[in-house]
Amino acid sequence: MNTTARHANQVLSLIKDREREHIEFKRRVPSPFKMAKEIAAMVNTVGGNILIGVDDDGTVAGVSDEHREKTAILTAAQELCSPPLDPQIKTVVIHGKTVLWIIIAPGTVKRSVTDPRGNTRVYVRVRDKNLLASKQTAKQLSEGPAIKLSQKHLDRQELALLDYLRRHEKITLAEFCRSANISKRRASRICIKLEKAGLIRSHDFDKKVFYTLNPGMV
Repeated sequence: MNTTARHANQVLSLIKDREREHIEFKRRVPSPFKMAKEIAAMVNTVGGNILIGVDDDGTVAGVSDEHREKTAILTAAQELCSPPLDPQIKTVVIHGKTVLWIIIAPGTVKRSVTDPRGNTRVYVRVRDKNLLASKQTAKQLSEGPAIKLSQKHLDRQELALLDYLRRHEKITLAEFCRSANISKRRASRICIKLEKAGLIRSHDFDKKVFYTLNPGMV
């Protein structure tokens, strides 16, 4: 099998997997900020693949102007991501239509993004979404976990929280209190402990805090 056919088969396999933590479909390159956010969030998590020219349902639509789309991708990655990124972009032809396959390796340093107002934001990938990281999570992306902790040292309630987040996208402190039937103080201590160990991440959204699993650690 030649390289062209192999790349086409790899992209078709990604499409079959549908959108998930490490795969994203785009009909075309979105705004520079949104494109930078997609790339940086994957870099800050476990890496991934973005397919330009593929609809959300997996239909291969193709891109009409390959050069323009590539330029937009590189502009977003190099001008809005800090430190700048240089993602690998492969041109793949499927059923006569051109798809751009952006391959993103997991980062060794935190990548932030400049939003349209000039603010610096840090995003991580949670399933098929890009979520704003809290200050604590952003700090861990820069410095690594504050404590080392293996799952064999976790108690029943701590393991239950990790198991819940494997099955659900997120959980708030109040939801954890109810599901585990524990006090808010106990739930808070568990979340702080697991976050310091890098096993979960916290996110601030509309003055509400929730937690997600860190797929790179669990």
